[in-house]
Amino acid sequence: MSLSKIEEYFKNNSDQDNILLQEKIARYLDLKKLYKKLGTAIQKDGATITVENGNQKFTKVNPAIPEKEKLNTQLLNLENEIFKTIKSTKSTIENHAQNAPSSSSKGGLV
Repeated sequence: MSLSKIEEYFKNNSDQDNILLQEKIARYLDLKKLYKKLGTAIQKDGATITVENGNQKFTKVNPAIPEKEKLNTQLLNLENEIFKTIKSTKSTIENHAQNAPSSSSKGGLV
């Protein structure tokens, strides 16, 4: 899924006045960009890299792989927090809408 679709989803489904939620969304989007860059670096350099130290030459795991794993964990945690907040906000809005008087009711004191 492209980043712009994710940004659009968050813009349409989140409370724009909730500063904490908007901060989490901005952090999530930044981490998502880094995640994609790490993926590109891994594809370019491969899963392993060769390191030369003087006369020694050895192969080791591409350091981008564990970093990508850490970012994935952070993304999943932020995603979970963001969607809980969005779901909670939607539930609150729906409950208020259900409890609101209908337009046909007269309202006021009788």
